[in-house]
Amino acid sequence: MLAASLLTVFAALASTPATQVKNGEELIRAMHARYAGKWFKTLSFVQRAIFSDGRPEQEWWEAAIVPGGLRIDIMPQDSMRATVYRGDSTFSFNQGKLVRAAKGRNILEVLAFDVYNQDPARTIQITKEEGFDLSLLKEDSWKGKAAYVVGTATQQLWIEKERLILLRVIEAGPNGSSSDISFDKFVKLGGGWLGTEVVFVRDGKLFFHEVYRDWKINPDVTPELFQVPPYKPAAWITKR
Repeated sequence: MLAASLLTVFAALASTPATQVKNGEELIRAMHARYAGKWFKTLSFVQRAIFSDGRPEQEWWEAAIVPGGLRIDIMPQDSMRATVYRGDSTFSFNQGKLVRAAKGRNILEVLAFDVYNQDPARTIQITKEEGFDLSLLKEDSWKGKAAYVVGTATQQLWIEKERLILLRVIEAGPNGSSSDISFDKFVKLGGGWLGTEVVFVRDGKLFFHEVYRDWKINPDVTPELFQVPPYKPAAWITKR
């Protein structure tokens, strides 16, 4: 009887369908529902920024508050070089002086992190504004992982079916150029996931590579870190 009961349970589990979605809007809602209330709200890590054009490697200290904020401080710290993504704006500093302020989002931040901690309607709105056609969805695989693919051939989001996490972003650029950004080597972090290697390909050629270390949920990452201008030192960073 026990064996028969176990067989019945296994059969039921085997027949249980994975998350089924028909379009990108349903997928974003499913991503949010999977991790709502579980995903980390703050994050910090150290990054090797590796360039393919011969420039020297850099060390970046990054912090995120989820949703809505990503800050990159480029070492050495006394250079006071930083880029802050806050909502739909980007601010860049050098020697503590604001050298660029512009409208512009980081779609990687939105679809890798923010989607899990903000109203799905907001993520849907942002994704459409960034040019992704959420009415188009198909299935494919990426590095052996089954994935949903949202959008057109030149503007795509790849979401892993099993964990509903961002694997890849393809975007059209100026003058017919294109970029292909992919995440790898995921680690579990609190109730969420972090891809600890990111590869950037432009027009079919590798041009940038990120490798992370020392990742953690960091309570010292607070909203004040993203309230710029003016430039403020990132107090969570050990003097470098």
